Amino acid sequence: MKKIFLIMGLVSVIIAVCMIYLVRKGVSLRSEPLIRPTVISADQRNIANHTVMRLFPDFQTSHYVLWGVLPESNDTQLLMAHFLEEYYKQFKSPAHVIQDGTKASAEEIAQCPKPCWIKLPHDLANTLKTNEFIDSKILPTEKPYITLTVMAFNGDETVSDFCNQEQRLTLDCVAPVAVREIHRKMKDPTQLYFFLRKYNERDLFLFIQKELPKNSQ
Repeated sequence: MKKIFLIMGLVSVIIAVCMIYLVRKGVSLRSEPLIRPTVISADQRNIANHTVMRLFPDFQTSHYVLWGVLPESNDTQLLMAHFLEEYYKQFKSPAHVIQDGTKASAEEIAQCPKPCWIKLPHDLANTLKTNEFIDSKILPTEKPYITLTVMAFNGDETVSDFCNQEQRLTLDCVAPVAVREIHRKMKDPTQLYFFLRKYNERDLFLFIQKELPKNSQ
C-alpha cells in the first residue's frame, strides 16, 4: 500500500512539473471547443445566433469585446450587423461600437459604456503573444474583457512544418491547426461550416469557411 501511495505521489509531482514547464515555455494546450462545426445558413444569421447564445454569460459580464475583424470586407460588415441585431434581440441592450480601436484614445476607450465592442486588426485582438493595445488601453481600465477574432478558412488548409514545430500557437497557425482538428466533423463537403474555439481562457476564435475544398467543386 505504501508503494502505491509513493507511486501516486511521484506521478502527481511529475504532472505538476510538466504543467509548470508548459506554462513557462508557452506550449499551447488544447483549445476548448465551444461550437462544433455547423453548416452556415443561407442568410448566415445562424453564425451570430449560435455565437451570442453560446457565449452567455461572457458577453454580459465583459465590459469590452475586442473584435478581430479589421480590415473589414463586405461579408464581415454583414456579419457584424447580424451580431449587433442578435445581441439586441437576445438582451434588449445595444452594444456600443468603436469602429477602429487603433484610432481611439485611451480616454475614449475608458469612457465607452458597457457593452463596448472594439474593432481591431487580427493581431491586436488576442493574447497569443504580448499585446501592446491590451496592455496600454484595456488593462489599465481594470474592466473585464474577452477577444473574438473572425478567421476565414477554405477547407484546404495544410499545417506547415513551422506550425507543427511551434511551442506557442501563433496567429498564423491558429486556423490550419484548428481546421485539422475538426475536419472529419465537416461531414458534407458541399456545405460551408463555422465553428468556435477558445484559447487562453479569454481568446475566442470564430472560424468561418469561405470556400469549398477544391476536390468537392
